[in-house]
Amino acid sequence: MIKINIEDEAEYSRLRNEYLKRISKYVRFNKEDIVPEEVSEKSKDGISKKENKDNKSPKRDLTKETANDLKIKYTNLYNYLFDKGSDEVNKEKLRCLLAGPEEMPRSFGGCGEKQTMLECLDEIIAACSMPKDAEEKIKARECCQKIFNYDKFVSEQDEAYWLLRNLHVRVCPYCNQIYTVTLPSPEELREGEIFKTTRATFDHFYSQSEYPYLAVSLFNLIPSCGVCNSNKSNKKEKIIYPYDQEFGKDAVFRVIPVIKQEIVEKEGNILNFLCGQSDSFYIKFMGKEDIYLSSDLRVEERLSGIEDAELRERIIASIGGFKLEEIYKEHKQEIRDILRNRYYFDENYVKTVICPMLREKMGENKKDSDEVDRMAMDMLFFSNIRVEEWGQRPLSKLVSDILEQLSELS
Repeated sequence: MIKINIEDEAEYSRLRNEYLKRISKYVRFNKEDIVPEEVSEKSKDGISKKENKDNKSPKRDLTKETANDLKIKYTNLYNYLFDKGSDEVNKEKLRCLLAGPEEMPRSFGGCGEKQTMLECLDEIIAACSMPKDAEEKIKARECCQKIFNYDKFVSEQDEAYWLLRNLHVRVCPYCNQIYTVTLPSPEELREGEIFKTTRATFDHFYSQSEYPYLAVSLFNLIPSCGVCNSNKSNKKEKIIYPYDQEFGKDAVFRVIPVIKQEIVEKEGNILNFLCGQSDSFYIKFMGKEDIYLSSDLRVEERLSGIEDAELRERIIASIGGFKLEEIYKEHKQEIRDILRNRYYFDENYVKTVICPMLREKMGENKKDSDEVDRMAMDMLFFSNIRVEEWGQRPLSKLVSDILEQLSELS
């Protein structure tokens, strides 16, 4: 539903390089094949590469072991990762599989060759198709589980914790209703305590069972709430990919009245819900320019105006797969609060009362008019109205969409 935002190319590069360093101990390749030389001047324990060479204990050639296994058990992955005619790993391809391309994709705001991260993953999948024979598929999967050790990665906690903190995602991107904050931080531990964390789950966008070679791939791991992870499971529908895509303003929440004679007789006005005085309304997804008063229209009809056919299909699959309309109809109390507050604190009140008060309180630290307006709305609705901040608080998209709808009606 909402996008996982990576701020800029510098942040992307830092995240990618640090992830390659951290994931190297869970991947059965030589560390120098995983971590770029300029990043790996010092290993994590502070021992230089030269010092490692001076160590007289024999060093396992993990990359060669992996090549030998893949040649027998999973030739497509071997052919993708290793140069033809040798067991020399293609480092660029291996690092791309583990942590995305070196250059930030354009969907992230970068200038890379790849338009999207999904395009990058799909190219890997096309090259590494699993064997069709059932027994061969089992062998390939078991081989990948040894090479890409996801179970160890999550059981040791520290690295999973680090990744969740550094993606800066506080709310499940699939539903935008449940926090995914990770507690505690190592700094919060008392002396002598063992670091154990409560954290969000990782959803494998491409499932481990069908795509085991992506088990620890950075951009195949989606921080998510347990409900969405369970709802998605191993479903194969093409849903929204949160690193590239979002509902944005293509599919928006719309509040519509329940048009029934008994409601009119009971309340006198079917629009009472707009003042927060009634819960006689539906909450549905619609196109940005559309308001449908019938509650029976299928979501495919309500979103038929989205021009990008692939995005439309992914949005529709996400709404159904994560049961988003069923979930959000349980948020009627929160929606009534939004409607009531917007009724009493309309745009005129915000601009003439709240914004001047904020400017006075800020004194010399005055911000521009649009920024003050946004701060006022965030304060009134305990939310983050701007699209790029929807990942910071639950229900932010819901609040933003409803406020926009009310603004258009006024």
